[in-house]
Amino acid sequence: MDNAERLGVERISTLLLRLSLPSVLGMLAITIYNVADTIFVGQAVGVGAIAGLSVTLPLMLMINNTFGQAVGLGGASIISRALGARNRELAELVLHNLVFMILCLNVLLFGLVIAFLPDLLRLFGADDSILPYSMEYAVWCLPGSFAMNIFFVFINVIRAEGNTKFAMWCQVLTAVINLVLDPIFIFIFGWGVKGAAIATSISQIVSAALGLWYFRRSKKRVLSLSYRECFRLPKPKVLGETLALGSASFGRQLAHSSTSIVLNNVLGGVGGSIAIAAYGIINRLTMFVFMPIFGVNQGFMPIAGYNYGAEKYGRVIGALKAGIIYSTVICIVGFVLFELIPHQLLFMFSDDEELVEIGARGLRIFVLAIPVVGCQVIGSGLFQALGKAKPAFFLSIARQMLFLIPLVILLPRYCTSFWGDDAIWYAFPIADLFSVIVTILMSHKLVKSLIYNNKAQA
Repeated sequence: MDNAERLGVERISTLLLRLSLPSVLGMLAITIYNVADTIFVGQAVGVGAIAGLSVTLPLMLMINNTFGQAVGLGGASIISRALGARNRELAELVLHNLVFMILCLNVLLFGLVIAFLPDLLRLFGADDSILPYSMEYAVWCLPGSFAMNIFFVFINVIRAEGNTKFAMWCQVLTAVINLVLDPIFIFIFGWGVKGAAIATSISQIVSAALGLWYFRRSKKRVLSLSYRECFRLPKPKVLGETLALGSASFGRQLAHSSTSIVLNNVLGGVGGSIAIAAYGIINRLTMFVFMPIFGVNQGFMPIAGYNYGAEKYGRVIGALKAGIIYSTVICIVGFVLFELIPHQLLFMFSDDEELVEIGARGLRIFVLAIPVVGCQVIGSGLFQALGKAKPAFFLSIARQMLFLIPLVILLPRYCTSFWGDDAIWYAFPIADLFSVIVTILMSHKLVKSLIYNNKAQA
């Protein structure tokens, strides 16, 4: 390794921090407005409304995070490597193909969701007491969810260009608009759950409009967007590779939604709406750890993909090490906070003592293995960034589908003799540990090949 390359590796952690920080802050902004909805609705309406939002959120995430992130991240991986290889023409072609894909998916999803919305909400765990809140929130959230699909495509391509600051400010603005409108619509206008959903939709539509403006008007853009090119059929190779690489993100979000279906139904059978509400709050609180980790991963993947495309393997390894370190620090900070003050955190959402007690106890167990989760997320991101679609997909679903869902079903049935009603919460740290072990085992061979290629260049 020559001096220039060594210097590049040494600077990669600083570059990752610079690129990841805006993504982390942006993901925190998304978390804040999701949490704000629940806090305001919980204080204004009550436990039933919290349970309603807890059932609806996984469905909304399935609509926008699953499809928008899958297309966006899959295409961004291709664009990062194309830009690394100085192939701007290919990168621009991919951008237009991504827009075409997400618009078609939006039309298809809109028809399916509208036709089957009550059935979908019941599938996600809504009973007769929760369904009215869930329906009201979902109907008014749908316009924003489809706008978020477009936004996620734009934001991932913007990150692939390296302009993470603009991506961050879009997400921050989304949170600010939502935080301003939430209390106005919920308390002043008296719209309750509907007000929270309308505030969310407006903020998401504004973000999508900003992404469109960037590719049409911004002087800092690398790639340009042509309306005419957006409506050309995508190239089969681009379509196939985008879907293959995006399958990791798709699988992760689909697995998360599947887990929510199982968990909400199990919790509903054990503790009713109050148990579902407790899980909903835990889910939102732990987003303050998981979303920043995904932010680090979003900063890591363009660096890894770009340098892999440029055959700078030492920098890929340096970015991997830095990504694991940064994400682990975030996990440890979150772990300490959740273990020390769980009751205080729960009281922000509701003053119902039973809900707070169930939620605080569950939160402490839920996060027992969270310090090692960053390793799993970055490891999965490495495969995705380097174009290894199949292992990326497998790792993205391993935690939920292979470990968490079976444990959620089995532990409350067979382990209540020594864990009692808390048995279901132990499924989460156990699944985390298993998924980290699998990620390390699968990543070992890939990392060794990167090290070998780097030495061969020296």
